[in-house]
Amino acid sequence: MKKIVSILFVASLGLFAGCSKFLDRQPLDSASSATFFQTEAEMDLGLNGVYAASFWAFPNNTPLLFAIEATTDLAIKRTGNAEDQVAMGDGGPFLISNSLPSTAWTQAYKLVTRANILLEGMKKGEANVSAASYKRMRAEALTLRAWGYYNIMGWFGDPVFFQQPLTPDQYETIGRTPVAQAVAALYTDLDEAAQFFDQAGAAPIITYGRVNKGAALAVKAKLALLVSDWSTAKNATKAVIDGGQYGLNPRYTDLFVLAGQRANVNRECMFVQTYPTDVLDPQNWLTVLTIPRQVGTSQSSHFPSQVLVDKFEGIDGKRIDQSAVYSPAAPSANRDPRLRWTLYMQGDTMVHNTSKTPALPYVQPKERTVFNIYSNTRRKFNWNTNVYDNVTGNIDWIGYLASPWFAGATGSSGGVGYIWRKYNDSTQYSWETKTGYINLRYADILLMYAEAKAELNEIDATLFAALNAVRARAGMPAIATGSQASLRQQIRRERAVELAGEGQRLIDLRRWDLYTQANSFPVVGVSLDPAVPAETPTFDNNDIPDYTVSVPKRLKTRVQTRANQNPRYKLWPIPQGELDKNKNLIQNTSW
Repeated sequence: MKKIVSILFVASLGLFAGCSKFLDRQPLDSASSATFFQTEAEMDLGLNGVYAASFWAFPNNTPLLFAIEATTDLAIKRTGNAEDQVAMGDGGPFLISNSLPSTAWTQAYKLVTRANILLEGMKKGEANVSAASYKRMRAEALTLRAWGYYNIMGWFGDPVFFQQPLTPDQYETIGRTPVAQAVAALYTDLDEAAQFFDQAGAAPIITYGRVNKGAALAVKAKLALLVSDWSTAKNATKAVIDGGQYGLNPRYTDLFVLAGQRANVNRECMFVQTYPTDVLDPQNWLTVLTIPRQVGTSQSSHFPSQVLVDKFEGIDGKRIDQSAVYSPAAPSANRDPRLRWTLYMQGDTMVHNTSKTPALPYVQPKERTVFNIYSNTRRKFNWNTNVYDNVTGNIDWIGYLASPWFAGATGSSGGVGYIWRKYNDSTQYSWETKTGYINLRYADILLMYAEAKAELNEIDATLFAALNAVRARAGMPAIATGSQASLRQQIRRERAVELAGEGQRLIDLRRWDLYTQANSFPVVGVSLDPAVPAETPTFDNNDIPDYTVSVPKRLKTRVQTRANQNPRYKLWPIPQGELDKNKNLIQNTSW
């Protein structure tokens, strides 16, 4: 079965290759005709092509949404990279020519266009396939197209919105559609998709990596939140919850390893960007990009931020500035367990699979390294002696400032003292990992439901049940009461810590109108001297930390201050090439 899927994946790429002449004129990857899909086999190939276009990647085999996370307050990318320039705003500089929004635009519109071609072309062959197969395939394509448009609108605002294949001339004269109008049209599509999934008798999870009714309702809820349509978001997520087909995996960490995703206990993973395991490429290098340089064969370029670390509550369920069990002298102790499941901190034992063959004494093929940033020593497990050795030389040491790297877990081009643990699947060779990247999961459904209920001021048992289910899985105490304002901040903080690194944060900040405020701060990190811990930050009414008092005591060798106060940074710029092709497109304000 795996081999068949891979063959279809590759074959579907060729199906759409006839549009190569279009690619230098418009952001489409489409066939010159929508008449191909006459049989079920042809439709299946076309649908595989749509799925192939939903496989979004940035350079170095990085899932695109993971790259985008580094443009938010929760993560940082090595200085000078496209993501870092976007995050820095005026200090980047963030220019229209930046490759991140350009890549995001191209990939999302490739998905939209392939879905349009299939949806239009398969109408001609409807009589040649069973009703169930036709409805299922149409429902999948509608859902994937809506997913593409959701992200386009979250990144760029008003989309270039079209639901049928376009000729180059048509594309080059089309204007932008208001977000609310596009969302209304997509509601209709997703209602049809949900109905067709039911009529086709589609399983809750059709197969690993494919969308179904739950995903259709999830995308509808996300679209609703984008336009503050709280009632629609509530109803869509409630339909998923009441359907009883999904639940939380009892082990949070299983969500981010291949075996756990394939087992998919309680079907928490609802839509995953998958990597075929029977061919070498494509690969997911997320682990490679996050391995610190005190471990072998790393790239060490994508890091969690101090802001993310400080979002995690004390184990008593209180924010760190209010918690009686939190101490800045022991910042990893007595915290929400998701902190340690999400990232590595000083003293944590990291396990990475860095070689296909043993290279004793330290690789077997896994490396066990105690994360250390406070001395020029690496603590590595010796597989010959079964003890940890002190190995001299540590590029991740905060005192390491020698050129040319500046690029370890700390340093002016690197991180601020923390490393991602999420998605580190040590059962796989780090340069050839096949762990999927999760686009939609059930925990998000619960948090979207809680948010919609809170915004409607419908503070009742169902809100607390949804919120507390996510917290209980992590071992955190339940929230029993709260005002609308306090619950708003609680739910937003819960989204930050539960979904960190999963590509959700940018659109969340934008729809809450908090991107400018949340992403304008000096880039600082761990205490320079653990014996003289930096003061706990203060937090404003939007749960945004302030490090002003503690800056002198914190790692700040990046010498960066993110500056996104300019209103233009609330949206990305449309790539200049698109404006050159289509004079009817209007650039976002101030770009």
